[in-house]
Amino acid sequence: MTVKNTWFHLARHEDPTDPPADPPADPPADPPADPLGDAGKKALQEERAARKTAEKAVAERDAKLQEYADRDKTDAEKLTAKAEAAEKTAQAATARAVKAEIKALADGFADKDDAVLNLGDLSRFAKDGGEVDVDAITAELGEVLTRKPHLAKATAPRNPAPDPSQGRGGDNKPTDYRTADSTAFAAELAKYGLRPQSHS
Repeated sequence: MTVKNTWFHLARHEDPTDPPADPPADPPADPPADPLGDAGKKALQEERAARKTAEKAVAERDAKLQEYADRDKTDAEKLTAKAEAAEKTAQAATARAVKAEIKALADGFADKDDAVLNLGDLSRFAKDGGEVDVDAITAELGEVLTRKPHLAKATAPRNPAPDPSQGRGGDNKPTDYRTADSTAFAAELAKYGLRPQSHS
């Protein structure tokens, strides 16, 4: 009696199996329809053109404002330069006035330029309003002469009293001893060790 085994199946494991077939490719999809359409494209182009025009107008406005700002800045700089020049002119005029006042007060100096040089910074003698502090100059000039007496003007020597014997002053005529009194005649002879002769 023969028994068939239906559950047993002999297969060779090294036999390769067939690869699965590729799935069928999808058919190409149709391109999407343009959502804007011709009217939308035209509106978009108009919007872009309007934006460019606005940007150009803003740029021109900013350039104009900068031009005005630069012009105003230049005017301000000019005013500042004028003010500085006026200040320098005023300072120079005050310095000249101070120097002139110093020289006018420096009678005790042999060289009045020495008085100016020895006072140092002259701006301290200028008061508000361009006035000159004469009292301060006089005081400091005196201090300079005290510290440096060699800067003082030399005083002229006093003239001696006239000597009649040298023919200055009085009667310059020679003495006539023929008519002079006997005392003056005797005194003159005594200078030479002589005596007048007596007449008996």
